[in-house]
Amino acid sequence: MKSMMKILSRYVLSAAVIAIILLIINFALLTAWIVQASKIAQKDYSVSQLADGLTKSDGIYTLSEFVKNEIERQYQWAMLLSDDGNVIWSENLPGDVPLKYSVSDVAGFTRWYLNDYPVHVWRHPDGLFVLGGARDSVWKHNIETPQKVMDKALVWFPAVLILNGVAAVLLALLFGLRLFRSLKPLAKGIEDMAEKRLVELSTRGLLGDLAAGINKTSARLTKQEAALNKRDNARTTWIAGVSHDIRTPLSLVMGYSSQLEDDPELPQSKREQAGIIRRQSERIKTLVSDLNLASKLEYDMQPLRQDSVALAPLLRVVAADFLNSGLSDSYSVDITISENAQNAMVSGDEELLRRTVYNLIANSIRHNPNGCDIKVTLEKGLGNCSLSVSDNGVGFTQEMLNNLNHPKSSARLENHGLGLTIVRQIIKTHRGTTEFRNLPEGGCTIVLYLPVSNADVN
Repeated sequence: MKSMMKILSRYVLSAAVIAIILLIINFALLTAWIVQASKIAQKDYSVSQLADGLTKSDGIYTLSEFVKNEIERQYQWAMLLSDDGNVIWSENLPGDVPLKYSVSDVAGFTRWYLNDYPVHVWRHPDGLFVLGGARDSVWKHNIETPQKVMDKALVWFPAVLILNGVAAVLLALLFGLRLFRSLKPLAKGIEDMAEKRLVELSTRGLLGDLAAGINKTSARLTKQEAALNKRDNARTTWIAGVSHDIRTPLSLVMGYSSQLEDDPELPQSKREQAGIIRRQSERIKTLVSDLNLASKLEYDMQPLRQDSVALAPLLRVVAADFLNSGLSDSYSVDITISENAQNAMVSGDEELLRRTVYNLIANSIRHNPNGCDIKVTLEKGLGNCSLSVSDNGVGFTQEMLNNLNHPKSSARLENHGLGLTIVRQIIKTHRGTTEFRNLPEGGCTIVLYLPVSNADVN
């Protein structure tokens, strides 16, 4: 909903800015129009100046050549009315203009039109000087405004502009609220869809088509999610069932092969063959167990027994198990624990973390059949522990490193089986990270970063 409020606030702010911009544009256009109209209406010479150009000498009116040219350029015709309303002089007077006028006629055309000719008048010593323009060349309109209004124009004009701005913001807010109410259920529906919940929105109103599209998408995603869960559950259940079914006959094979391996009455060659059967059976058992665990971790079906786990004792126990299990002399396992990591605690499943260290050491042994030196290091940093298992063996190929550090799928780890896949899954389940790299002097190292537990922090 915060995003919706953000959209609404930006919508109202944008509307207010648009309103202000429109007011500024309108004011600029009005000013430009007034200035342009003034330029058009402005004459080079006023009516009074032109009237002064008409002089009388010996009873004959004479118009100066300059004024005559100006009248032809700015107007169309001119005439002089005597005090009794008769035309006593004229210049280019149209034929439809009367030659005699009453007082009411003069009062009528002085402010408006004379036979549709716009006219301008000025008092002349011998009467009334009249200038006429071309028809439809000037639009006249009488505007009367109370003086009180004009006196308060400087107050009213800004007030009107402010009221316009406030009205624009209120209208934007009103429409924004309507839009917000329409979008609110859609936003809630999208949030529910992201949480994998089924969405059923009302399809009425302006955004009905969009709501129908969300409903359709939600139904399709829900159906796909159910199909995926069903497939994953079936796969995990199938793997768990196969693993269980294999263990029983495998235990019999291991038991009988062990008995044959220890039977002194059998020839040595037969006892060695029985030993091979036992070791391969144990390997199959480990692979089945890894496959089952990897499947459960992949689909978050492995229960975690969360507890505070001390890593230093755990590492010593795992290393001791390897050394006491008849490990060849060509291998060595060395443990280095920094001073501040002696009591390091992490929150997690102790059995899974033990399995992680076991897999890393077993991985070094399995992929270095000619022997190697294995070094397990535990250090404690700010808020996390780093646990690394290194060896001076063959290391990883570049392709293998890319697959390990940037896995596209667990199926890409062909050469290292499920062991490292399980390591990465377990560390991810414990909110940690893994890092695989080769060492410059040869061999490789695998570093696990795990957050320390609250007990350790306290």
